[in-house]
Amino acid sequence: MIGAILGAVGGLASGIAGGIKSAKAAKEQQRLIDEQESKNNAWYNRNYYQNYMDSTEAQAAMKRVENTLKKQNQEARATAVVTGATPEAAIAQQQANNEILDETATGLAAQATARKAQVEAIDQQNKNNIFQARLGQSSANEQGGAQLMSNGLGLIGSALSMQEWGKKKGGK
Repeated sequence: MIGAILGAVGGLASGIAGGIKSAKAAKEQQRLIDEQESKNNAWYNRNYYQNYMDSTEAQAAMKRVENTLKKQNQEARATAVVTGATPEAAIAQQQANNEILDETATGLAAQATARKAQVEAIDQQNKNNIFQARLGQSSANEQGGAQLMSNGLGLIGSALSMQEWGKKKGGK
């Protein structure tokens, strides 16, 4: 009888210690998930709301095109002087070059839109991953609680059956 009580108390203490350890692990897992979610949100805000035209990539592309067009405009003016072309021909060349610059800016704007769509898709995947992690943690917490309850009920059942066994063996 005393052995059964000691066994039940030992099992109960073990179950409580396991429950505490499990709760600490779940809390740490929750902290890590929250931390990752915060990092994902910061990444999204930094990348989605960035002005693409301010990026080094876009600035470099615009600078290359501007330098090329500036050279072409200078060459067109020099050629016009040598060949005696009218100033309208040089102006027409400059207008054509300005159209190229506009097309470049339009192309970069299209890249910016595509980049935002990509950031949006990555963010959606990150949010789904966080949701799955939270769902998994919730399921693990539920299973842990159910296991603790089952263990506790099992210990109570064992104690009661040991008490009944003691009565049948000659106890009262």
